[in-house]
Amino acid sequence: MSADTNHLNARAVAAWSAACLVVVLATTNPVYKTLVLAAALAALVAGAGFRRTRRLFAAAVLIAAFAVVLNLVSAHLGATVLFTLPAQLPAIGGPYTLEALAYGATGGITVAAAILAAAPFSLLLAPHEVMDALPAALSRTGAALAAALNLVPAVGATFVQVSEAQRMRGWRPRGPRSWAEVAVPVVLTSVESSIQLAESMEARGFGSGPRTHMSPVRMSSQGWVLVVASGSAVALFTLSIAAGWAGPWAPYPLLTAPPIDPRPLLACLLLFTPALQWRSRS
Repeated sequence: MSADTNHLNARAVAAWSAACLVVVLATTNPVYKTLVLAAALAALVAGAGFRRTRRLFAAAVLIAAFAVVLNLVSAHLGATVLFTLPAQLPAIGGPYTLEALAYGATGGITVAAAILAAAPFSLLLAPHEVMDALPAALSRTGAALAAALNLVPAVGATFVQVSEAQRMRGWRPRGPRSWAEVAVPVVLTSVESSIQLAESMEARGFGSGPRTHMSPVRMSSQGWVLVVASGSAVALFTLSIAAGWAGPWAPYPLLTAPPIDPRPLLACLLLFTPALQWRSRS
């Protein structure tokens, strides 16, 4: 990791993620949704690098594609018919319209943007950084959250170690039942690790007093810039909706181009701030 990565503040990341979610969920305009998605993509590539994020990108694309197909198949509305399946076919029969495809694409963009906006918590921040960002009243919840975030990669590492050890002993997968020879040691090792974690937490006085740490977590100037940019994006976009600058858009009954106004557009562009600040953690 580079030195720049240590300056990421979990509270600033949370402010940016929340701003992305607010904007992408508050509008029906696909242009603004696409800008939020592009901002999330740019931030993740800048902060984590393409190698670490390509699987997440692939998963987001698959989920978005599923949303598109689901709406195209289920919503037989709109004036522009692309093709028609016989009405006798259960669930899938009927007209398939361009409007339904466009609305499904808008939903897919929304889901993908929401996933990528929340991804920095797992890709760019360590569990203890997320825990320290929580207020003192949620310290126990934060400890449980940090332990949960550590569980999945720990189980994955244990699975790789156990499977490699079993292969060195001559084990080969011969069907679902043969995987029990790997799954059982992985489960037992995970349980043992959980017990050790609980004993370590108890030995360190977990729950006996307020949370402490080596040094106070302070917001850097870079973090404040991100917080201000995120707050400004939310405020400007909310004002744009209230003033009618970011009016609603619907593809039905006939698909029309979504309106674009420079003021909500500027709010979306503010969400690109992390792409200028963050540096790859790979």
